[in-house]
Amino acid sequence: MFSALAQNGKVFLTTLNCYAFFGGGETKMALGQPQTAPDYWRKAQNLVGLWPTNAPLFVGLEEIGGARETVYLSQIAAARYHHTFQPVFTDTKDNYTEEAVAAVVDLSQGWGITGKPGRDPELDKALSKHLVVKLTNNLTSLEICIVHLRRPIGKYAKLEQQDQNTALKKWADGRLAKNPRANIVILGDFNEAKAPGDTNASVALLAQPAGVMRDSFQVTGGSFRTHANGKAYDRIVFSEAMLKGEAGLKFEKVSVQPHMHGKGAEKYEFTDHFPVTAVFVPVAKK
Repeated sequence: MFSALAQNGKVFLTTLNCYAFFGGGETKMALGQPQTAPDYWRKAQNLVGLWPTNAPLFVGLEEIGGARETVYLSQIAAARYHHTFQPVFTDTKDNYTEEAVAAVVDLSQGWGITGKPGRDPELDKALSKHLVVKLTNNLTSLEICIVHLRRPIGKYAKLEQQDQNTALKKWADGRLAKNPRANIVILGDFNEAKAPGDTNASVALLAQPAGVMRDSFQVTGGSFRTHANGKAYDRIVFSEAMLKGEAGLKFEKVSVQPHMHGKGAEKYEFTDHFPVTAVFVPVAKK
């Protein structure tokens, strides 16, 4: 009964850059990571405390160390929401900071993980940090790609960031060519410094009219900031079918949860990013 009720409810998809959440001795770089066990556990609790009030079906995580952090966050989430959360992790190819992306999935909401989550061969060369997860219930399916893209600092880094968005566009195009009604979401830290809707933004390669996806910020309209410095680095983009509700899920809204811990020393105990959550409602397939 619980699964049936959860399945008929709204779907919350969240992304959060965790700002160097890994052990202090795992890299020689000083990235602001926790240096002691108490610092580590305090940060883990703080991060989950920033998540939405309603249990998200899926939380994409950026700037984490590895499987250990994903497991711990899933356990803390289970204690907070009294749901069962599955940690999902894959290796990173980031040789600079060695940071990774990961996810936790709420298995109490009537959805399950299909196939083996991991890196996608089509994205492997262009995106050092990405993870693809496919979810299904008895009504529909949903494919989610978590990303953490390059910072566009310097001429070549900007071009590399554009190449990453181009690779994501090609990946989404391929899936939608096979199934135009597919529910596809790409979320994470795009490191996009330009405002939503700016046609010169690298992420604009993905969103209409240049791409086949929709930027939730652009669809909603208004101003958004996902970082303590006022930029909207983090995005959730989704396929056109999800705007129209053609395949069982229809976009309702997107929101950002600002917090007061993103500056000064506190950002090391929390994060300087804000959680971004897109909400989709189940609808009858057209």
